[in-house]
Amino acid sequence: MSDTRTRIAIIGAGITGLAAAEWLALDHGIDDVVVLEASDRPGGKIRTDLEAGHTVEWGPQGFLDNAPDTLELAKETGLSEALVPAGNASADRFILRGGRLRAVPTSPVAFATSGLLPLTGRLRVFGEPFARRRPEGDETVFDFARRRIGRQAAEILVDSMVTGVFAGDSTQLSLAATFPKMHAMESEHGSLTRALISKMREARRSDRKSAGPSGPGGTLHTFAEGMEQLPRHLAERLGDRLRLSNRTLRLTRDAGAFRIETEDGGVNADHVLLTLPAAAAASLLDETTPDAGPALRATPTVPIAVVMASYDQANAFGRAVDGFGFLVPKAERAGILGTLFCHSIFPGQAPDGSLFLRTMLGGAREPRQAELDDDGLVQAVRAAHSRIYGRDPDPNRVWIARWEEGISQYTVGHLDRVATAEGAARAVGIELAGSPYRGVSVNDCIRQARAAAQRLAQRHAP
Repeated sequence: MSDTRTRIAIIGAGITGLAAAEWLALDHGIDDVVVLEASDRPGGKIRTDLEAGHTVEWGPQGFLDNAPDTLELAKETGLSEALVPAGNASADRFILRGGRLRAVPTSPVAFATSGLLPLTGRLRVFGEPFARRRPEGDETVFDFARRRIGRQAAEILVDSMVTGVFAGDSTQLSLAATFPKMHAMESEHGSLTRALISKMREARRSDRKSAGPSGPGGTLHTFAEGMEQLPRHLAERLGDRLRLSNRTLRLTRDAGAFRIETEDGGVNADHVLLTLPAAAAASLLDETTPDAGPALRATPTVPIAVVMASYDQANAFGRAVDGFGFLVPKAERAGILGTLFCHSIFPGQAPDGSLFLRTMLGGAREPRQAELDDDGLVQAVRAAHSRIYGRDPDPNRVWIARWEEGISQYTVGHLDRVATAEGAARAVGIELAGSPYRGVSVNDCIRQARAAAQRLAQRHAP
């Protein structure tokens, strides 16, 4: 292939890269864009298989509607009719404690009477407004939670939350980087309790719904054909501006422009957006921006394995399996991170009268679990479910997904390192966006894509 000349080159066609190309067109009228992707399919970790009446998600299960950008992107590109909200049954969430699934309370009264924490732990949580002030410097999620709501809540409630979002270790992750809203709540109100009261008052004044069936602040959504419908749709809109199976080999800069050497030729661009994993981005930046490399290489990832199992009988476990699913605190040592009840979250994603469970293994807690062979993974899941439910039924179908670089880990100092890398890259005309930087969810990536598109458009303004 002969060389291509373009205003903006985007390297990486995961959801961040695809969304950035779309935002450039939608918000700024810029369509002189080329998107380069090493694999033979767009979407990155967003992948959906439709098989035997099951919607099999290899990556994210959905996205919350409490942030505007994903919904707006879907609507502006013609996917409004494809949006599917989670079912009402998914309001019920559970945490494994003492070998039993215990419901996550949704109100102060329910929390006060629940058995999720011992009485001393519950009383300590209610003392949150009187917690000591934040120390200087970056603080881990665990230290923040222990300081504000006590060790028991930190080890059970918060550790589970960190597991569910990052598959990470709460004693290592930065609060400001991983849960910036929580960090801001304490900064602005001095107390999480006061911040929540203020938010409730604001919601009542504006007559807005503040919680959905899938969690506080929003309702989980997907698409009629699964999550991959969004990146597939965006890829179709890009047409031949998307170059698949075209790995970037080298990025150099000369006379204010960029030369991108790929397996299929070369691209010359005025500006570049990198949406790759941190280590891959660092390698490409070694020639143009060597100062960014150390900061990016300090962002580790953890491996994840996902076992999706279907059971033809709704009573396969001898008891109801309904709700959103459950998470497992580290102290339980169950060998899994948690299980989602896909048949209950989105009822149309499994045949009527069946169970469809999605179990995560590995992460920062037990990375070697993700390296088990297929039989080992299935047995680990069955052993955990047998312990929880008292029964170990044979699944009728099993799907297994593996992500060697599963989820980026925002360890202490992450935001400073990201700022260093971003500053060095922007100084030469390169933007960085995606899950290694400022949020790992679909919403976060699409938000970052829009912000990067805005900065690129400003650079190119006459």
